[in-house]
Amino acid sequence: MSRENVEVVRRVMTEFTGSQRLTGEVAPDLIWDLSSWDAWTGQPEYHGHDGFYEFFAEWTDAYEEWTQEPQSFIDAGADKVVVATIQRGRLRGSDSWAELRAGFLYSVDDGLITHGSVFASPEEALEAAGLR
Repeated sequence: MSRENVEVVRRVMTEFTGSQRLTGEVAPDLIWDLSSWDAWTGQPEYHGHDGFYEFFAEWTDAYEEWTQEPQSFIDAGADKVVVATIQRGRLRGSDSWAELRAGFLYSVDDGLITHGSVFASPEEALEAAGLR
């Protein structure tokens, strides 16, 4: 099942990167968890698709352009998948770009992403998954 879970996460992230919309492979009761990321000053958790979109609007508000490039998808065993990304954003009213390496730990249940945790680095996500 783990390989299938990696493919679910890959499809969802690929679609989201292109459209900035969640697919049907994201559970309606998704929990988007930022409690492990000290730099985040917003809510520690967002619930459901609407909650995720609220988070995403807050996250990208400072940018005129924003992109995300998944770098790796790692089977973390059982229902867990770790993703390393590079995110880039061009600040509003500026030619300056900001860049962030981030890590995500996803839980997949019956083909749906049910939980996503955000980390300041891929290494922290791997550690949370018990892989470091």
